[in-house]
Amino acid sequence: MSRRAHPTTPSKSIFFVVLAFLALAGIGAYFFQKDANPYRTVEKLIPTDYYENANSLRGNVYQIEGTILNSLAWNPEKGRLFSIRVTTGDSKNWPLPILIPSSLRQINIQKNQSYRAKVRINDSGILLVEEVQKS
Repeated sequence: MSRRAHPTTPSKSIFFVVLAFLALAGIGAYFFQKDANPYRTVEKLIPTDYYENANSLRGNVYQIEGTILNSLAWNPEKGRLFSIRVTTGDSKNWPLPILIPSSLRQINIQKNQSYRAKVRINDSGILLVEEVQKS
């Protein structure tokens, strides 16, 4: 009685299939992480609208992304007031005031670092930060 040969999958084929899968997974992870904006459902603030009439925007929630320019003020009850430079699509820079409330005091905000924040425009027209992260 003769033995039948069992069909075997060449090990090179398995290696290339696994390699291709890992490459596709790496490329997919890169593209999904590249534009990972946690505030993508929140409307972006248009600085010209803010400068024209910040009072009409009171109570609304927006997202901003920019670079911290300076620390302007600090109050233990209210929080820290910073100026942030927001760049628009036409490469114009706009300085905006943002208030980091005392409830977010554990966040280390530093000058010349970029941040992305979800803000609400308060009754005095200042951008009150609800959530913030480094970008």
